[in-house]
This record gives sequence, structure tokens and C-alpha cells, in this order.
Amino acid sequence: MEEINDADVVINLVGKNVVEQRWNEKAKQEIYDSRVIPTKLIVDAIQQARSKPSLLISASAVGYYGDRDNEVITEESFGGNDYLAYVVREWEGAAYRAEQYGVRVATPRTGLVLAKNGGMIAKMLLPFRMFVGGPIGNGKQFLPWIHINDVVRGFLYPVENINFRGVYNLVSPNPVTMKEFARTFGNVLRRPSWAPVPSFVLTALFGEGGKVILSGQRAVPKKLLSAGYQFLFSDLKTALQNIAQ
Repeated sequence: MEEINDADVVINLVGKNVVEQRWNEKAKQEIYDSRVIPTKLIVDAIQQARSKPSLLISASAVGYYGDRDNEVITEESFGGNDYLAYVVREWEGAAYRAEQYGVRVATPRTGLVLAKNGGMIAKMLLPFRMFVGGPIGNGKQFLPWIHINDVVRGFLYPVENINFRGVYNLVSPNPVTMKEFARTFGNVLRRPSWAPVPSFVLTALFGEGGKVILSGQRAVPKKLLSAGYQFLFSDLKTALQNIAQ
């Protein structure tokens, strides 16, 4: 990768959507390969670069923690033991090899990104507008959400703060349950949130991947807050109003 030569910062965002298809062994391998292999190639290119970057920012995910019910999760919390947690460990491990070459590494563990034209919002919008929206599963799982604008700013935070490094949770400081999320989304759209999506439907559609959708992490951005980061959208209703405009 000749582009890495003379680059000051490298930002790695590669990774296949984990819930765009039913999980089988092939799909799981694609999820792994789409993250770990490109990250290894980037670090190999850094090793060979004549002039190395000072910083590698490599995407990661709160899936590292596994399904944790209502336990408050910080960067100091232990990892999970499911497949996605395994993938994230390998993904981050591949990125931190760059430290051997004098490169500072930061891995933002991103949660559920709220954006107008994609992700969970796009999937939920039609049912809610047709008055059949509601929570997914039993609604008790916590969603570590974050507005797309804070994702962009959070990814760039290590660029502007040269002492900031390592893993950090890139999520809102105010995670909510799926039930609260659906209720707030319905209020913003002026629609009811009475029709939950049963767990068995997700299992039928996504197989093992359905467990990822139904799992929750009450993750908080302890490291960012301690460093003085100011969120643009820390309140769910405000974030959803901005997106639904």
C-alpha cells in the first residue's frame, strides 16, 4: 500500500455488516476475514513504509463485551466469550501489532450508530410509519447507541489529542433499553410502539446472528469523558429528532 508512505494518520474502517445475512459458517468466516485480514495488511504496509504514520485508528466494536444484561460496561470490563467477541479480539490484536513499529494505536469500540440513511434506523422506519413499530425481542436489552456526528468526531479525537491511545468506547454516555429506544423513536415520529418483533423471528431470519441483535451492552464512554470529550448528542430524543428531520 504505497499510500501509507508519508501518511501522518491511517484510519481503518473496514468490516462487513454482521447482520446483513443469516449466519452460517461461510458468513461467519466473511465477518472475520473482512476485519482481520485487511487490518493485518495495513499493519504490514506500515512496517514496510519508508516514513511511518504516527497514528493508526482502527475501528472496533462493543461486541467485544458480549451479552451483559444491565451491567455497566467500561473499557476496563472483561470481554465476552461468543463469536463476535472473538472476532473483535483478533481484530484489535491485528491493529496493535503496529505499536511494534513506533505507531500510536487507538481502537474505538463503536456501538449502534444512529444515522438517517442506514443501519437500524432505516430498518425500523417503515414499520413505525405504518403504525406497527415496536421493540426487538423482550425490550430489556441495553443499546449502546451513538449519533453519526459523534462517531465522526470520536474517531478523530485521537488525531487532535496526541496522548490519547488504546481502546475506548465510542458510545453515548446514556445507553437505553430497547423498549425505551422504541418508545422514544415512536414519540419522535408520533407513532405508537406497541408491536414487538419476537425473538424467534430474528433467530429464524439470522440464525446465530439473531443472538447479536438480541444481545445488549450497557456500555459507557468512561475514557472519552475522562479525557474531556463533549458529546454533541448525549440525549436519545434529541439525537433521534435530529435524524428524523
